[in-house]
Amino acid sequence: MDREKLAFAAMMPLDTALGLAVTAVKSTVGIEKISDGFYSVAGSVLRNMYEKNNDLKAEGLENVPAEGGVLFASNHQSWNDVQVLGAACPRRLRFLAKAMFREWPVLRHLIELSDSPFIKRGGDSAGMASAVEALRSGKALAIFPEGTIPGEEKIMRQDVEAETGLLRGHTGAVRLAIAAKAPIIPVGVSGTGLSFPPEVYPRLEILEAPKNVPVVVRFGEPMTFEELYDKEELTREELREATNRLMAAISALVDHDRNYIPIEVPIAPLEQVEKLGVLLLHGFTSSVKTVAGLVPYLEAENIPYRMPVLRGHGTHYTDMSNVTSQDWYDDAEAALDDLLEEVDKVAVVGLSMGGLVALNLGIRRPEAVISVTTLAAAMRFKDPLSFLTPLLAKVVKSWPSPESFNDKNLKKDGENYPRFMTAAFSSLYNYAQETEARLSQMERPICVLQSKKDQVVTPLAANLIYRNVGSKNREIHWFEQSGHEMGQDMEKEAVFETVMTYVKKFRKVGAAKD
Repeated sequence: MDREKLAFAAMMPLDTALGLAVTAVKSTVGIEKISDGFYSVAGSVLRNMYEKNNDLKAEGLENVPAEGGVLFASNHQSWNDVQVLGAACPRRLRFLAKAMFREWPVLRHLIELSDSPFIKRGGDSAGMASAVEALRSGKALAIFPEGTIPGEEKIMRQDVEAETGLLRGHTGAVRLAIAAKAPIIPVGVSGTGLSFPPEVYPRLEILEAPKNVPVVVRFGEPMTFEELYDKEELTREELREATNRLMAAISALVDHDRNYIPIEVPIAPLEQVEKLGVLLLHGFTSSVKTVAGLVPYLEAENIPYRMPVLRGHGTHYTDMSNVTSQDWYDDAEAALDDLLEEVDKVAVVGLSMGGLVALNLGIRRPEAVISVTTLAAAMRFKDPLSFLTPLLAKVVKSWPSPESFNDKNLKKDGENYPRFMTAAFSSLYNYAQETEARLSQMERPICVLQSKKDQVVTPLAANLIYRNVGSKNREIHWFEQSGHEMGQDMEKEAVFETVMTYVKKFRKVGAAKD
């Protein structure tokens, strides 16, 4: 059972009790009568809590109409955005909720208590008609045009648009406002993504309490689209242009440098070179075969590469005796310098141990490294006793290698050592800690790949790398089936296609392939 299912199971007793209470209210006084009182009490409690814990500030309140139908359109960074916006806004809000939340314990009853409408994704004429009627009756609705939180579900933060730093806006907000002939108030919420990102909830990948960081809610000047009110049929181009204007207005109200992953808007283009090289680095106890899957892609593009065998590997596991992380770094750096004889800059791609070496090359050789890509970088180990390795190394010379494939048939083609020298792993363990402490110094663009079913490295490692590096440009990609040997296991083709797509971003368009 995954963490989300466990969380849902834990909430079921409260969900049942809350469901019975809501049913009782509906059958006696009706949900409409109790909703305003519930909202008032909840808003007061939340306002006091956020003012105390997050120094909540509301700016631009003069832009909020005191009465009449109005639609608030906000950016979306956190599951706290609804509560924060409700606490900061002087109007009583009803939030347009995704229909999927009807299945979420506790949340579904809170949405019902707030008298907020559910809207199905992909088109919901009945839901839209209900929202339009609410606006026409003078109610204030709130919507998140991005549709989801960047970093939640399958939508990653790198999917934001360069011009706004926000996900491409859905046209629903504009269509609602036009149909109801109501103004839109653009809203910028800053700080919630840093305080309570989706990695904490709902993904439950970083087990941390919400951070007490300042949160600001800015209300912009009302926007109307009167020129589109009485048109018989709106074109896609008209809706897109109006939505783009709305998203630009929202973006201008956001402090993007206070996101979970700080960005500068507009997002600057990546550095590109005509002569790009790639350095491929394998993992601990493994061979170059673990990263060689990228070679056909590189050769098809005529991109020069190096794929060194790092010290102690490619022969017998006892050859790892007296080998340290410094040896692995030195071998990789020598290959980097050799490659630089024929290219302008190098994109470094490293698996597991090679991922740590790649990060250190990015830190120590930024003039030569144009980007870093890590696959299951060995930053944090899943084995809770791995911290005992330095002690174990004093009494046990070698240890069986952990399982690193989820597909046993594919494992047959692997060349990993069956055992490893504990002293060498002790060096790797210390190297991981040293590298983690220096992540903020890694300022080159980075792409992080990680499988959620990695048996050796915990997915927390990928999140920590992604969050703590100093890079202005970051990507993270999750895989659902592969084991630790991502380059040889069940999703190897998708893994290397992802890597190659990223690598090619750093070669100038039109650069010769021959």
